[in-house]
Amino acid sequence: MRRLLFLIPFVLSMGEPVKDQKLRIELEDKSGLKHSFRGLVCNGRSIIKVREGNVDYSLDFHSIRSLEVLGQDGQQVRVKLSFRNGASKEYSMPATTYCKTDSHIGEASFYIKDVKTIIFNTEEK
Repeated sequence: MRRLLFLIPFVLSMGEPVKDQKLRIELEDKSGLKHSFRGLVCNGRSIIKVREGNVDYSLDFHSIRSLEVLGQDGQQVRVKLSFRNGASKEYSMPATTYCKTDSHIGEASFYIKDVKTIIFNTEEK
């Protein structure tokens, strides 16, 4: 029993991934306000899930240069992703995708449907 009690803090710490503090994002929301953040977790993951046709993709934030929300169709948003390799493509993702990030004043959160653009930058150390 004592062994199990020892594991409780470890198991609880596995609840949410750690935000990558080297990842900087510049976000413009639908109202035109610009925000600067560090690190990002969407729907409890350190990746973003998108769909093209009937195929789902899980994308690492470091492979993306920018995300632009093109519009909303019901429960889905159309997004244009520009990648670091120069390619860009349109995908769909749930409008209810919920993201958390860190700002200079505390933790911030937003739904992807409330975003206009996100620019992803990686800090080199």
